[in-house]
Amino acid sequence: MGFVFCFLVIGGVVASLLLLIDDQQTSRLEKILIKARSIQPLFLIQSAEQKLQRLNTLLYGNITITDDGRTIAQGRININEGARQIIISQLNALTNNYEYGRIDIKDYHTGLNELLATIKKVKVLNFEQIK
Repeated sequence: MGFVFCFLVIGGVVASLLLLIDDQQTSRLEKILIKARSIQPLFLIQSAEQKLQRLNTLLYGNITITDDGRTIAQGRININEGARQIIISQLNALTNNYEYGRIDIKDYHTGLNELLATIKKVKVLNFEQIK
């Protein structure tokens, strides 16, 4: 009988220690989650950087200098120059708003998506269709 009582006491002590450790881990996790809420999502930032790089390549091209001194713009999309300037001004306004904290990363990401979609639409339009 004393043997069973000993196991019950040891089991109670172990259970109380586990509950204590669980409570400490919960409070640590809550502190980490509170800090993590203020940090912008890493994958969304990386995606926005890739989209911005893609937009810059489509609008400006990758400038390379050849051995004989010529400059070649690779990757630049062939669209109306007026449409290109409108998209560039929209991109500049969007990046300025994001850099100065006027919009958050989700709105910035959505804006970049919209600009990429606009480029795809403008690419198939004729010169007469662009206003």
